[in-house]
Amino acid sequence: MRVLPLFALLVGTSVPGFAEHLVPPALSAQDVTSQLRPVSDEIERCYLDRTAQVRGAGHLELVLYVSRQGVLEHLDVNTPGLPTKVAKDIAGCIRAAVTSISFPARKVFTTATVPYFFQHTPGPGPQLSCWNPNGCHGTHASSE
Repeated sequence: MRVLPLFALLVGTSVPGFAEHLVPPALSAQDVTSQLRPVSDEIERCYLDRTAQVRGAGHLELVLYVSRQGVLEHLDVNTPGLPTKVAKDIAGCIRAAVTSISFPARKVFTTATVPYFFQHTPGPGPQLSCWNPNGCHGTHASSE
């Protein structure tokens, strides 16, 4: 008769120890990337549609604060080098895009920074260029 309560006590105490090994302590980079993948095109569109006149490289950084339950608690959108009005428009668009995502539950809160880099080019078609060990001078490529 005494064996059954002892068995229940043994099983009850060993299960949490086993479960602790199954749940990683924090979200991994792969966890964050896989959850953002469905909205990545929309995030890209939010940035590119509002920065069409910007030339050169563009940088967008999302800082995600995720609770232990996997809820996105807070989102910071950093757009260095852009005017404040454009940055606010981009942030509003991205916030609307990521409201539907959730993350796997973990033991601790997770802060994740996700960088995006964009390169604006003049347009489609061939790009004039030159390769010459002496350098390229003038408006056309040297034929040497």
